[in-house]
Amino acid sequence: MKVLLLQHHLSSGPAYLYEPAARHDAVFDARMPHLETDHMLPDDDSGFDAYMLMGGIMNAGDVAEFPWLDQAAELVRLFTAAEKPVLGICLGSQIIARAFGARTYDLEASEIGYIEAKVTAGGRDDRLLGQEFIDPLFLAEFHSQTFDIPEGGTKLIEGLPSCPNQAFRIAAATYAFQPHFEVTPASMTQWVESSDKLVAQFVPDLPTQLPNLLNLHHYGAHDFCWKVGAAWFDLVAERMRRS
Repeated sequence: MKVLLLQHHLSSGPAYLYEPAARHDAVFDARMPHLETDHMLPDDDSGFDAYMLMGGIMNAGDVAEFPWLDQAAELVRLFTAAEKPVLGICLGSQIIARAFGARTYDLEASEIGYIEAKVTAGGRDDRLLGQEFIDPLFLAEFHSQTFDIPEGGTKLIEGLPSCPNQAFRIAAATYAFQPHFEVTPASMTQWVESSDKLVAQFVPDLPTQLPNLLNLHHYGAHDFCWKVGAAWFDLVAERMRRS
């Protein structure tokens, strides 16, 4: 199983998703065009079984500054058309939304911390989300933009009124998640501690609250990642068998 991985920062890799990936001996081909000029994205989906897009500090619409974002979106469409599973997280979810013509735009206030996630009726009928999770479920967030659900997409997770669209599926196996459900406690702590602006502006108490929040919500978030990640990699394996 070979997974094309679009990664934007060394600290924003698959993290806990490596665990369910190991069940299928998945190999990640990491491309980091933001960090390495020779890390070009492929022209198409040939040679890959799935596509995973991680988070980043840029916005999905910043194509003038980061022209590879257009190619990242084109690959979403190509993998989807080939019925090869796609999984986008945070920025990755916004790239998927734009790939299918939906709007991405700034929030009034950045969403940072552990936010309650409610699975929708459509989510309860979904292969990935129709499982038993910790209730209430809180997942890590660290973003300043959000997205509209593309036409034909199924909303899977509902968030706060300030950012209600948290996850969707489009076609058979293309999934977009705004929450960082893959994040480890160490990574979340690093992101909060290294934020020189957003945390101070929008959640100034978070650095002192974070250890307690991790104690409260880490188990449920990790359980969610294992179950959702395992189901997604199972989809990849099933698609490979059909081929």
